[in-house]
Amino acid sequence: MRRTAVLAILAVLVLGCESRQHSIVRENGYVADHPVEEVAHYWDAVPWVTVSGRTLVMDISAPAGSGPFPCLMIIHGGGWELHTNTVMEGMARHVTNQGYAIFNINYRTLPEGADMKQIVEDCMGALIWVKEHAAEYGGDASRIAVTGDSAGGHLTAMIVTRGGDPEFTPTYRGNGATDLSITCAIPTYGVYDFPALTKAASPYVKKVLGASCEKDEARCREFSPIYHVHAGMPPELVLVGGRDPLLGQNQAYVDAVKQAGSPIELWVYPGQGHAFLNYFWDERGQKGCDEMVKFMDRELKGN
Repeated sequence: MRRTAVLAILAVLVLGCESRQHSIVRENGYVADHPVEEVAHYWDAVPWVTVSGRTLVMDISAPAGSGPFPCLMIIHGGGWELHTNTVMEGMARHVTNQGYAIFNINYRTLPEGADMKQIVEDCMGALIWVKEHAAEYGGDASRIAVTGDSAGGHLTAMIVTRGGDPEFTPTYRGNGATDLSITCAIPTYGVYDFPALTKAASPYVKKVLGASCEKDEARCREFSPIYHVHAGMPPELVLVGGRDPLLGQNQAYVDAVKQAGSPIELWVYPGQGHAFLNYFWDERGQKGCDEMVKFMDRELKGN
């Protein structure tokens, strides 16, 4: 692999040497500089579980009207260690105004002492909470999609491929619920195959998974959705930029899902790099959101 491609992948994964605190300051800043859309109903920082002494929250929004509205759960990115759900706030509100109840979640990150298994279990637990409580916020839990970008795309694909797997115990289980079925999913520009990453990424993979793929390929496969695809998965739409260094990973995941016999589509955004959904204030993010909404309108509304 060319050195420039290696460096690009590392930049996507590591996001430089930015601290989580700095990333939060930055994301709050650009939301302040680019005001998000108004929505009819908004619930800020709704607690959904307390785990290891920390209360996890999500922001919920719904459009005008009585509903019930189809639901979308959003999992933010940030290399499993940066950002909060604020980074997805612009996208969340834009999609809300297209007729969806939105559940924009937070989960524990690596700097907070979580490992990858716990991060996956947080996202699975959040989905169970959303399904149990959607009606309280005007949502219809029988019509639910999950999306996430970058690390969130990986976590979305983990729910799709491994939801219900006894290897994972969701952080929240309510009254013992284990149903993680969804109507459809939209993983965007994620990592789906850790062993396929360049060896130059090994130090970061070790940081994320606790072991490099050279030392423990089984663990890398455990958290790589591409090795767990199967027939009967819900319809998916994968979004990725045409200049994203993870384009190959996304194409390979789509091919694997098709080969397994499950429905999936790929939309490549010409000329775009990584994380275009974060640019909610201009065409970069809005065009990506519109592709998501077209897919959800068909799968969740029958349009």
